[in-house]
Amino acid sequence: MPTYVGEFLLGRYCATTDPEEIAEGLAVVERSMKERTVRAGEEELFKSRAREKGRVKIIDLLRARLDAKSDAYKAELPSLQLTDIHISEKLVNEHDRMLTGGFYAEVTLEYIAALGKESGGQPFRVESVRPIQMSTRDALDTFIAGRARFTLDDWRDLLLRSVGFEPSRFSRRQQDVLLARMVPFVVPNYNAVELGPRGTGKSHLFQQISPYAHLVSGGKATIANMFVNNATGRRGLVAQYDVVCFDEVSGVSFDTKEGVNILKGYMESGEFSRGKESIRADGGIVMVGNFDVDVDDELRRGHLFGPMPKEMRNDTAFHDRIHAYLPGWDVPKLDPSYFTDHFGFVSDFLAECWSQLRRVSRLDVAQGRLEWGSQLSGRDRKAANNTVNGLLKLLWPNPEMDVPDDALGWAAELALELRRRVKEQQASIGAAEFANVDLSFRVADRAEQIVYCQELVRHRLREGSEGAQERRNGVPADGEALPAPDPKDVSSRVPARDYGVGDTIGGRFRVEELLGSGGFSKVYRVLDAVEGEQRALKLFENAAGYDAVRREIGALRKVHHPNVVKVIWADSTDEGEWYLIMEYVEGELLAAYADGKKKLRDREAIDVALDVLGALEAIHPDSERLAELDQKKQDDQLTTDEYGELMRMSENALVHRDIKPQNIMLTRNGAKLLDFNIASRVGDPVRTVSGTPPYQPPDADLTRWDVSTDLFAVGVTLYELLCDGEHPYPAARPMADEGSRDPRQFRNEVPAELAEFLLKACDADRATRFHTAAEMKAALEVARVAL
Repeated sequence: MPTYVGEFLLGRYCATTDPEEIAEGLAVVERSMKERTVRAGEEELFKSRAREKGRVKIIDLLRARLDAKSDAYKAELPSLQLTDIHISEKLVNEHDRMLTGGFYAEVTLEYIAALGKESGGQPFRVESVRPIQMSTRDALDTFIAGRARFTLDDWRDLLLRSVGFEPSRFSRRQQDVLLARMVPFVVPNYNAVELGPRGTGKSHLFQQISPYAHLVSGGKATIANMFVNNATGRRGLVAQYDVVCFDEVSGVSFDTKEGVNILKGYMESGEFSRGKESIRADGGIVMVGNFDVDVDDELRRGHLFGPMPKEMRNDTAFHDRIHAYLPGWDVPKLDPSYFTDHFGFVSDFLAECWSQLRRVSRLDVAQGRLEWGSQLSGRDRKAANNTVNGLLKLLWPNPEMDVPDDALGWAAELALELRRRVKEQQASIGAAEFANVDLSFRVADRAEQIVYCQELVRHRLREGSEGAQERRNGVPADGEALPAPDPKDVSSRVPARDYGVGDTIGGRFRVEELLGSGGFSKVYRVLDAVEGEQRALKLFENAAGYDAVRREIGALRKVHHPNVVKVIWADSTDEGEWYLIMEYVEGELLAAYADGKKKLRDREAIDVALDVLGALEAIHPDSERLAELDQKKQDDQLTTDEYGELMRMSENALVHRDIKPQNIMLTRNGAKLLDFNIASRVGDPVRTVSGTPPYQPPDADLTRWDVSTDLFAVGVTLYELLCDGEHPYPAARPMADEGSRDPRQFRNEVPAELAEFLLKACDADRATRFHTAAEMKAALEVARVAL
């Protein structure tokens, strides 16, 4: 039985400070609980009492439903195991919450023998209902007036004790998480997630403390129950309760596929449509669930939305509707020592105050004092404002009460941390538009402050420290993750300095020549003073530039192919400048031959293309197997081994994204593919505008690149080499409504097999072009034989 039920009786009979009256009241409460609550095995005893006395009063969860066959309402009292109790339409309409999950009440249950004979054996009828819920209108005024008599720390303690916790047993950080759990009760349409270990009390607040909250246990959720029943027009849980909490969320699913989309739309706007009518509601959505492993392992595996249902797990659009991700792992597993025996508010009084606080706002105190950073999106600002508003209402409920700058900064920092945790998981899933976004704020005239999630900082530092330890023990392994910059260095974007010939970078690499530069980085030829080898050193303009490509370059380290430039390692100078060490490739860029001023023999040009296709075979994935595993993942049918295989393929499968003559080096040992600055994983969303238009097919999806783009670029490059710099499309602009030009209009002597190869490789339609590097390479080898 929820806490507020017992406290309701205590409030009725023990509202005094007189010890004798309290003792008498406790006796009445004890007697009421004994006489009106049904324990296991006592069901028939209570039914018998109802028959002998004509009626009986019980305290139970009262539910109701419409029985379409009899066109009448039927009530349910779970403790008596009765499901077809007669109840009047008037009572149902007065307390329609019994139709959407039910509520606790004092129920007077009648026994009418004649009614039982007429209705096929059901003699029970609900005579009256007294909800166990406070209805005092001045509760919030009392709450606000009382707050003025407490210090901030005492008020925090009082709120925590009111929900059962002893503040002295929790750190300040842990207290903050417990307070953040209360925000959905005071802010309309607030959406939150809390995942963490078992036994930390995640669902306690939503089940025990407030009659305005409803807990949906694991299993199916129906659209009719959640939103509106089209048959009856009755509103669902989100319109009946202030907070709807999904417990054990990993097991929750909707009765139809439409359910998640309706939920997603509702979380965004507070509206949902069923039929022609658009309905508004202000019930918040909270999802709580358990990790089977700790947070560090979860980050190594993937992301922190892993325990969500499969319909929501990787849906970044759904995640973007979540205002706060609470770190449940920061709360200790609870035992009786964490529970308070001190004074606190009566639960139904506190719940009533919280419910009334939903109708006011405290964001006025932030006007002109709190400024969000420029990188926050509209949804970020909405989420952060909602959390700040909730925290201020909890701790400073009086609109006349001043909120110090330090307190406003505390609320803003906690709000951004809870929102950033959502963004970090979206980025881990592969949505690039959420990566490398700094959430920051400024209070009054103080410096701007960027907010981080500590578990992610620890995760990156651990990656870096483990890599550093292995480097001290010898040459880094191919599977080792490249070191990660500190998030603060990434956000600062401090530019790297210019180095001249003779300067030393990182205390080890002496600059001998500047090989090239661009907006992204500079490349130097250096001498490694430790190994005595010539190397190419790519110096990134700032830590953010390096961090943006770290994962892709890390995957490239595992590639050992004679036509792919070898990546050795990455590191930073004492000043925080990040650089990449690669093999130094001596030769001539293919760009010197692509404009027709210098020429390669046809066989030499084809050999260059074959070398590049060989390089792509090494970095591209097995597309058919990847698609097969990805489909199994969507159907939630992956085995453990297949999941590992998919993760490895996804992690190591790259698209170069910028194949062109300027990125191919001719050496004595063949062509080498260079410059993987903008490489991405196959299928990953891509936010940046990148690549070189003449080498991009007209059907390229520039937000999610695949291998077809690289293959088209190889075809265009070979076409230019064979046709004296001519492009397969007029004005070097590939167009969907224009076919590629026959190379024989520029060179009559091009053999038919080779011309057909080029037309297929450069076709505007990907369905016509080659689908894999291996297929394209085999076809080109056949054409080469015909020369």
